[in-house]
Amino acid sequence: MKEIQQMSVDPLAVRVERTLRRGPAETISVARRKVDTAIKSRAQRTWTKIALGMVRLGPSQNIANAEYFAVLDGHTLNLQVRLPVLEDADPTSAEIVFSKDRAEHQAPATLKKMYDGYWYADTIAVFGPVPGRIPLDPGTWTVGLRVELSSGESRNITIRRMNAGPVRGATPTVAVPPCADTGMRFRPTITSFGLAQLIVRGPQVRAEVARLMLDLGKAEILGRFVNVPDGSDAVAEFSRREDTTVHETPVHVDGDIFRIRVPLAEMAPVPGEKDIWDIRIRVGGRRLRVGRYLHDLKDIRATLRTYERRMLMPGGVVFHLRPYYTPAGSLALTCTGANPGDTV
Repeated sequence: MKEIQQMSVDPLAVRVERTLRRGPAETISVARRKVDTAIKSRAQRTWTKIALGMVRLGPSQNIANAEYFAVLDGHTLNLQVRLPVLEDADPTSAEIVFSKDRAEHQAPATLKKMYDGYWYADTIAVFGPVPGRIPLDPGTWTVGLRVELSSGESRNITIRRMNAGPVRGATPTVAVPPCADTGMRFRPTITSFGLAQLIVRGPQVRAEVARLMLDLGKAEILGRFVNVPDGSDAVAEFSRREDTTVHETPVHVDGDIFRIRVPLAEMAPVPGEKDIWDIRIRVGGRRLRVGRYLHDLKDIRATLRTYERRMLMPGGVVFHLRPYYTPAGSLALTCTGANPGDTV
């Protein structure tokens, strides 16, 4: 019977029990050794991966350093690379090559020799599924350089950036905003061993606010559809947060531009009470929140501050209307009933 009990003892449990009996100092020492072993093993694997990646880059004459690598205004690439020393030849033309799987796109680059003796290639390229732009589909694209030399040789050069980019300070804008035309996002990045890449996120379907028009007795929302093929069946829904009340109103559509007349008469609150209304558009089998999403602001609610207006409705009904944007960018309307005796 004793032999059966000894065979059922867990060796790990025995080691833990012995460690704990030796006191807190021994316990901490054992834990530290285990953690150090795990960290060193992971660090070795990481640096091995980086070293292998650097070896795969090839000789230094096939590596160009990215001096500036950024996507501005959501879809415009700005890239400057310093070419390696090219022995016994000068570059005559260059192009930036974007490759993913078997797909490839090119953008022309401008060559110039700077005061430091190096050749530089500058590129400005616009992305998007529009004629005249580079149509990168979603995924990860490798960014490289192809150079034609005066010797007649064509050379493919890897673009690398080992030094970190400039640190952004406290600014009201994000580093990589979405494209205002399509909602796509083109994020420049580098791999663990410095290779330049672009991570592309697909288009978004949006009902984007362009302008709010408030008058004494009316309010209108002017906006545009993004990636909505047909907005002819669009209907606007104004839903009150406090309950299930929903008011529907037609949406006037002209191409991708829409206009909504806010049903203020139906939204007038009880005097002294406050109602908050959210706005959606039902179109093409979707329900889209109306708002401002395709922008570069970190805090839209703090930056785009809207003003409050008093509204005078038929019958002498007076209330306060204040539009605002939620942190996610959705438009909401706050209606506060005026107390008896208030005037416009």
